[in-house]
Amino acid sequence: MPKQRKIIAMKRLIGDYVFDPEITAGKMILLTGPRQVGKTTFAQAWLKSARSELTYFNWDDPSVMLEYTRNPLYLQNVIDEAFTKRPVPVVFDEIHKHREWRSVLKGLFDTNRERMKLLVTGSARLALARKSGDSLLGRYFSFQMFPLGLPEVVGNFTHVINEESPFVNGSQFASLARKVKIEDARQGLELLLKFGGFPEPLVKGSDRFHRRWQKDYKTLLTREDVRDLSRISDIKGIETLVEILPTKVGSHLSIPSLSRDLNRKYDTIKNWLNMLQGLYMVFTLRPWHKSIVRAIKKEEKLYFFDWSLLSDPGARFENLIAMALLRMATRLTETGIGDMEVRYIRDREKREVDFVLVKDNEPIALFETKAGESGIDKSGRFFSRKMGIPLYQIVGKAKKVEAFPGNCFVIPAVNFLLCTG
Repeated sequence: MPKQRKIIAMKRLIGDYVFDPEITAGKMILLTGPRQVGKTTFAQAWLKSARSELTYFNWDDPSVMLEYTRNPLYLQNVIDEAFTKRPVPVVFDEIHKHREWRSVLKGLFDTNRERMKLLVTGSARLALARKSGDSLLGRYFSFQMFPLGLPEVVGNFTHVINEESPFVNGSQFASLARKVKIEDARQGLELLLKFGGFPEPLVKGSDRFHRRWQKDYKTLLTREDVRDLSRISDIKGIETLVEILPTKVGSHLSIPSLSRDLNRKYDTIKNWLNMLQGLYMVFTLRPWHKSIVRAIKKEEKLYFFDWSLLSDPGARFENLIAMALLRMATRLTETGIGDMEVRYIRDREKREVDFVLVKDNEPIALFETKAGESGIDKSGRFFSRKMGIPLYQIVGKAKKVEAFPGNCFVIPAVNFLLCTG
């Protein structure tokens, strides 16, 4: 579909801050995220822009491993040859597959930190390995790359908000949202909802390719990665869980219920869910309860990194917004704005709001998703009044930004997504 491909712009928002010298000077950069989300493409584009393609080392490439085994100074020699007066950009892709990867990084970085800018990329295995004992502590900052956001799809970064303060003031955010230039963004949103945020199926724009890619993506995670990263042997059971979970998106995740459905022990289901989170297949949001006396405190809500796995349009839309908020909260945290989290709120009277943005353990804004309704949600209005923070109702089919009494606002999804990034 050539008309669709025209609006795909592969610049990634993370490139605007991951190399910011104020943040990462003197540090190596560890970039993790889901498989096939675009980390390698991003890293190679960075090297190409710096005219340093020869300093890309993929540890899945046998020749790299052979050269390093033949001569442990192989990497040092390449850096010496490339060095001029500026730090040499270097990429290690999948280096965590080397048994002594921490020692390799530590030794090379400690002797060359003034002479190179080191980017280390990997998916679940790197993220899990980093958490299990860290001899590299103090030498790196970690960042995450998520599926594409609407600004990346349409190539419009003009309206992306880089601090939390506009969300605290409802009128200010509404004013910013009104200034958004829609242009091709509605078509971009349709593509995101249909094909998800992973670059390859989105760029292809083919239903047939998407179905084949999706099947292989699930197989890769539930068979190969689960086998490689864990001692789980019941692959059929975890595959069945993956087929069930899309029906649970947006609702409260009950492990006892899943345990009964799959006829597996509670601890087994919990372990499987933790593994799927570690593999970047799903993520969960905790409830917020500090300010709400009768709020629920335990049940999490589950969402997918690839929301196109969901057949229900309402759940798919809510999942897309959840991903946008998580991406924004992670970006603001990584750029030093504060400790940002996305939670949800529900009390024992079953009043609920889909999402709440929390900074340094204090809620600053509420978000409710609606596919087509523009009237303000009653539960959202209740919690907005009780907590003294604005409610933004993100509506898929809304055409304009509207302010309502009680610090409540309707924001069209396109406007919201172009602001959140």
